[in-house]
Amino acid sequence: MSDTLTNPFLAGGGQMGAHLRNSDWSGSTLGKPESWPISLRTLLQMMLDSGLPMVLFWGRDLVTFYNDAFYQSTNNGLDLHQLGRPGKESWSNVWPVIAPVIDSVMTGRDPVLTQNESFQLHGDGNAWSYSLGRISDDQGLINGVMVTCLQKTERVDTASQLQLSEQRFQNLVREASVGIIMLSGPEMRVEIVNEAYATLIDRKPSQLLGKELFDIIPEAREPFHAIISNVLRTSEPVYLYAQPYFVAIENGKKEGFLDLVYHPYRELDGSVTGVIVLCQDVTQQVKARRLLEESEARLRSLVDSAPFPIGVYTGLEMRIQMVNQSIVDVWGKGADIVGKRYAEVLPELEGKGIYEQLEQVYRTGKPFYAHNQRVDLVISGQLQRFYFKYIFTPLFDQSGNVYGVMNTAADVTDLMVAYEQLEETQASLKGAITLAHLGTWELDLETKKLTYSDSIKEWFGFEQDQVPVDQAFDAIHHTDRVSVEEAINQALTPGSGGMYDAEYRIAGSSTRNERIVHAMGKVIYDSDGQPHKLLGTAQDVTIERGQQQELERLVEDRTAELGALNEELAAQNEEYMAVNEELEEANQLLARSNESLQQFAYVASHDLQEPLRKIRQFSDRLMSFNVNASEKELQYLERIQAAAGRMSVLVSDLLDFSSITADPATNQFVALNSVVETVMSDLDLAILETGANIQIDELPIVSGNASQLGQLFQNLLSNALKFRKPGLSPVITITYEQIGQDALPIFLKPIRHTKTYHKIQVTDNGIGFGQQYVDRIFQMFQRLHGRSQYAGTGIGLAICEKIVSNHGGAITAISEPDQGASFVIYFPN
Repeated sequence: MSDTLTNPFLAGGGQMGAHLRNSDWSGSTLGKPESWPISLRTLLQMMLDSGLPMVLFWGRDLVTFYNDAFYQSTNNGLDLHQLGRPGKESWSNVWPVIAPVIDSVMTGRDPVLTQNESFQLHGDGNAWSYSLGRISDDQGLINGVMVTCLQKTERVDTASQLQLSEQRFQNLVREASVGIIMLSGPEMRVEIVNEAYATLIDRKPSQLLGKELFDIIPEAREPFHAIISNVLRTSEPVYLYAQPYFVAIENGKKEGFLDLVYHPYRELDGSVTGVIVLCQDVTQQVKARRLLEESEARLRSLVDSAPFPIGVYTGLEMRIQMVNQSIVDVWGKGADIVGKRYAEVLPELEGKGIYEQLEQVYRTGKPFYAHNQRVDLVISGQLQRFYFKYIFTPLFDQSGNVYGVMNTAADVTDLMVAYEQLEETQASLKGAITLAHLGTWELDLETKKLTYSDSIKEWFGFEQDQVPVDQAFDAIHHTDRVSVEEAINQALTPGSGGMYDAEYRIAGSSTRNERIVHAMGKVIYDSDGQPHKLLGTAQDVTIERGQQQELERLVEDRTAELGALNEELAAQNEEYMAVNEELEEANQLLARSNESLQQFAYVASHDLQEPLRKIRQFSDRLMSFNVNASEKELQYLERIQAAAGRMSVLVSDLLDFSSITADPATNQFVALNSVVETVMSDLDLAILETGANIQIDELPIVSGNASQLGQLFQNLLSNALKFRKPGLSPVITITYEQIGQDALPIFLKPIRHTKTYHKIQVTDNGIGFGQQYVDRIFQMFQRLHGRSQYAGTGIGLAICEKIVSNHGGAITAISEPDQGASFVIYFPN
C-alpha cells in the first residue's frame, strides 16, 4: 500500500497536482503527506493553482515542486520524477550554479529579482526574469525558496508581457480556492479581494472593494489590525496557523479557524505599500484534530492509569507506539522504548514463538490468547522467569485493514510460583505420609463420595480413585459397620468438636486377608457453619493389633496360671517362685511392647520431620551459595523456608495433639497460679515487646497433668498477645469463681459431672471474632484470619479443647469483632 497524497488542500492543481496525489511518498525525506507542515500544503495549493511558472524548493534537502505553468514553459521537457526529490538530484546538471543563489536568498533578508537573465532552470536558451523569495515553515523558520518565473524574449513586448502577467494574477486571485485580499496603506483599504475571502466573512466582494477593511468588520480588528500593521512596518511576512476568528453576520456571528499568510506587497522600486493576506478555512480540520486529540488523550489516560500492562504496536515490524507504566515496569527496559521495534526491545523472546503470534494476529486479524504462559525476560542483565495471561488484539483502520496489535496482559508470576511451591509442599507431605505408612481420605458430605490415597485404595481393593460411601461401607466387616456409622454421626453432632475416630476391619479384594484400620478425621464446615467435608488419615494397625492381642492373650494366660498357682502357694513355694518369674517375663514382654509402640511414634515423628529439615537445610545452603542472587530469587528461597517452617510447626502441633489425645490427665494436685507464673516466664519477651498488662486472680488447685495445663494456659495467653489490636497494648485478665452445676451454660456438656465446677475466665481486649464462629475455632485447622495476617497452624485451640476434655471439663468462648474475647474453662471440682 503506497503513501499517496490525499490532502484536501491539494484538490485540483492540474497535471502536477494529480501527479503529486498519485505519487508514492514512502521513501521521501518529507515523510507521509499527512505529516507535512500546514505552510507547505498551503504554498503547494497556491502554486498548483497559479498560472505563473513557479518552482518551490523546500526543507533541508530542498525538495523540488513545480506547477503546470512551469512544466509547460519547458515544452514538457522535464522528467516528472523530479517532483518530490532533493534539488541536487532534480537539477543535478545545473545544481552547482543555482545552489549558491538559493542559499543566498535563504540567508539574506530581501527577495532576489533577476531581469532578462538565465537562471538555468529551463535550458531553452531564452532570457527569463525570476523572483526568488524566502519561505517560512509552521514555526516561522526559513525553510525554503519560492521561484516565480516570467519569460523574456525579443519577440515579446515587455508591456504585453506585464499585461499577460496581470491577467494571470487576476485569474489566480479570482479562481483561487483560498481567500485572498490585498490591503493598501495604513488605512488598510481593500484593493483586491476574491470570492473565497468574501465568503469567509459572509460578504460580497463588491461590499469590500475600495473600503477600509475594519470599517466593514470592526469586530475583527483584534488581533488582525496589529498583525497587518506590523507587516507594513517590518516588511516581514507573518504566518499564523489555526488562528481563531469571528465576524458579525445577519443572524449572529460566524466563527472558526484560519491558516493565514500575511505577505508584504512590494512595488517595483522595492517599497512596501500594502499587505497580501492568504486565508485558508481550517475550521473543520481544527475541530476534527481537537476531537482526535481529546480522544487520544482519553485513550492515553485510560492506558496510563490501567493497573495491568498495555502496549500498542503498529506495522508488520511491530513498532511500539504506546505503552503504559505497568508494561514498562514489567519489561524493565526503561521508558525510552516508544518508537522502537518490539523485537529490538525484547530480543530475548527470539525463538519463543511470541514474534510469530504477533505476526499471525497482524496477518489474520484474529486475536491470540495465552493462559499462564511462561515468558523469560532480561531484567538488569539477568534472565528472569515470569508467567503472564496475555491477549494480542488486532487493531483495524477505517478501511477495515489491520494496522497494528494491542497487547494486554496480567502478571500471574506470584500465583504460578505459589502453585509450584504448593505442589512441592504437597509432594513433600505426601512423601512424609508415605514414610509414616499413612493414608489420606476425604468424604464429601453433600455428594456422599469418598476420595482416598493410593494406600487406602490398595487396602480396600478399589480400582477407582473415588467411590460412593456405601461401596466403602461394603468393604468394612459387617460387625464393625454400625460403630463406624456411629462415629461419623457423633462427629457431625453440634457441639461434639467434629472429631472422628474409628477402628474397623476390612478385607482387601486381592488377598481377602482381614486388615485392621485406625481412621481419624475432622469435620470441615462451610461459611454458613454447616458440615461440608470429613477428611483425615488412616493407618494400617493390623500388625500392632495382632501384637496387642497376642500380648493380651499372654497376659490372660499368665494371669490364669498365676491364679491357679496362688491356690497352691502355701504348699508349693517353689512353684510360686516359678510362676512369679513367668509373671515377670510377661511384664517384661508388656514393657517391650510399650517401648515398641513408643519407638513407632518416634519413628513416625522423625520421618515426618526429616524431609522438612532437609528442605530447610538445602534452602539455607542455596541462600549461602547464591551470594549474587536477585531479590526475587531470595524471596523464593525465603518462601520455601517459611513454608517448611510452617509445616514443621504443623507436624509438631499434630504430634502434641496426638500425644495429648493418647495421654489422659494424671491424678496430681496442680496449683494453677504456679502453672500460670511459669507460662508468663516463658512468654516474658512477648509480654515486654507488646507492653501487655496481665492481671490474675487467686486460682484453685485442681487434679490433673501439670504439663498439659501449662500448655493450655500457654496457648490461651499466646493467642491473647498475638490477636491484639494494632497500636493498643494488650490487657489480659484471668478470673476465677466456683459455681454450681445449675450455673453451667446449657450447651456445654463436661466429660465429668459434679455438683460444683471451677470457672476460670481468660479475657483480652484484642480483635475478637464473631460469636457464630465459636464452634469452629476449637476445630483442627480452623482459622478466622489469613496466614499473612497472623501466624499459626489452627491447632492451638483444638489442643486446648482436648486438654480440658482430658481433665473432665469443658471450654467455650464469648466474643464480638473488635470487642476482645473471653475463653471460659470449667473444671470439675
